Amino acid sequence: MNSQDYYIYSQIITTVMGFADEIMREFLDAHPDAAGGRWSQEELNQKLSAFMQNRNRKPVAGFDGLSAEQMHLLLNAPFGHGSIIRRHPTPADTTIDQVPFFVLIEILYGMLSNGPIKLTPKGNLPVSVCRELYERKLLIQDDIQKGYTKKISEDNVAFIQALKACILISPDVKKRGNALSLTQSGQKSLSKERNILFWQVFDTYTTQFNWAYLDQADAQIGQFGWAYSIYLLHRYGAQEKEAGFYASKVIQAFPHLQEPVPSTRFEGFNLEPALIYRWRFVEHFAGWFGLIEIRKGTNDVFDRQAIIQKAAIFSELFQVGAQKGSVK
Repeated sequence: MNSQDYYIYSQIITTVMGFADEIMREFLDAHPDAAGGRWSQEELNQKLSAFMQNRNRKPVAGFDGLSAEQMHLLLNAPFGHGSIIRRHPTPADTTIDQVPFFVLIEILYGMLSNGPIKLTPKGNLPVSVCRELYERKLLIQDDIQKGYTKKISEDNVAFIQALKACILISPDVKKRGNALSLTQSGQKSLSKERNILFWQVFDTYTTQFNWAYLDQADAQIGQFGWAYSIYLLHRYGAQEKEAGFYASKVIQAFPHLQEPVPSTRFEGFNLEPALIYRWRFVEHFAGWFGLIEIRKGTNDVFDRQAIIQKAAIFSELFQVGAQKGSVK
């Protein structure tokens, strides 16, 4: 455990212990007889269990109106039974066509269906493949568009790095002899219904791919609680908001994410959590998956105040609200 992880761990433990004391005080205020030793252990356990169930179903101010129970599901089973977020199991092709990251995955699978892709001696995708992916203009990068970065290569294009990482995480692609090729599972994926493959890619990106891979910042913010950020987009995304608005909401819910993060590229320089949130959730997830429209406030790559708004396909992919039969 490094120093950053240890600090976060200690902060969480301190918060949890204080939270437990708060719960016990609330319980004793509601049941003063519990302090007098008049109840059996079984009665005490039953009362405490009922108290906790009721408490966990009440809205929490720091969770933007969600209950502790709802937040638990967003963190651990975002699309599970009882979760406030549900995904459309069969989004239309016209909807999927508007998810640039997935369309690029399809293009890469199409290349692999024609035979293995030989990698460079460094293990990167060849420049010809990178150029073909980039020149589709489904996703672009500011430094390349403005001419600051001349060469289109895996090392220079973040979304190409993510594309390659995700296909290698999946069971569909293997790397052997410094070449990428489809596995038997990958061959079968070519004939899968498109919506099934889409949600597989979505799950790979959100639950298996480490978003810190793209920026090397030793922090959880952005990926931690990504489903809560989707809930926030549902709630506030109809109007344009600065990216910092969503970052502050997430930090309010999870205070352990608020500490400045040492830069791995510039010694002695700290990165603000809100900036990392913009990189990871706003640009490299919600933007790449077509969930938002982005209008940057300035041309500065370190400007965290990009202006964002929920895209039309958001409601075609997700439904947000209490499920029928679930406890509100």
